[in-house]
Amino acid sequence: MEETISNEILAGVGKKLRNGYLAGEVPAEKVVGNYRKNLKEASQFSMFGLSIFDLIRMEDETHNPILKAKLKECIELHKQKSRHSNSQNRLSLEKLEYFRKNALGIGLRKVISQMKHLVKNTGDLEARVVLMLLETEFANLSAKKLQNLKRVIYERKTILLEELSNLLDETEWKHGISYNTGKNASYIVYIYLPDGTQLSWHCNEYQMMYYYPEIQCEWDGQVCMTMDKILKYICMRFNIGTLQLKKDAA
Repeated sequence: MEETISNEILAGVGKKLRNGYLAGEVPAEKVVGNYRKNLKEASQFSMFGLSIFDLIRMEDETHNPILKAKLKECIELHKQKSRHSNSQNRLSLEKLEYFRKNALGIGLRKVISQMKHLVKNTGDLEARVVLMLLETEFANLSAKKLQNLKRVIYERKTILLEELSNLLDETEWKHGISYNTGKNASYIVYIYLPDGTQLSWHCNEYQMMYYYPEIQCEWDGQVCMTMDKILKYICMRFNIGTLQLKKDAA
């Protein structure tokens, strides 16, 4: 006696195969075999490193109903994360404009200039690392504003993070990479200042995993605060500018 096919199995195979079975033209074992194949493909799927456009294309092209349903869930998750990211980006742009003019009472470019002068004159490793952290976040914020140069600026951010990994290996600073991002990104790079302050950057570049060790940590929940944290450390550690950060940015 031929085994009974459940509705779950029928829903997990293609329309042609399902209709063929219901019409008595396709044996049950073929349906079950195809269902198991589809289930395995869907269970092995990962959206890691894929853009929403990749997911939409895959959903349109796949004949696997189980994978198609999973792709729809991934697309909706991607959209939710994008809405969250867009909200944070607007806040980042507002803060960038403030920092350009008012960072530590002298403006962001002057802070960067003074840090470069300090590094040149002293060769201090910590000052060099902090300068690169500052330039990394400046690039990160600028990319959100200068859309026509976005790719080039993010490439600079990536290069800085890669160079930072080599310098950090010469220090005892805690640093690493996490795959628990909460946004449309493949990784979060975490770097902790000597006083324990957490800095973080989202990134998608696959090679970043080769530059940073995996780290087990939790995001501190402080939204769009990386630049604030770096500036505060610069003021306290290197005596540059004055700590007069905007109240809503403190």
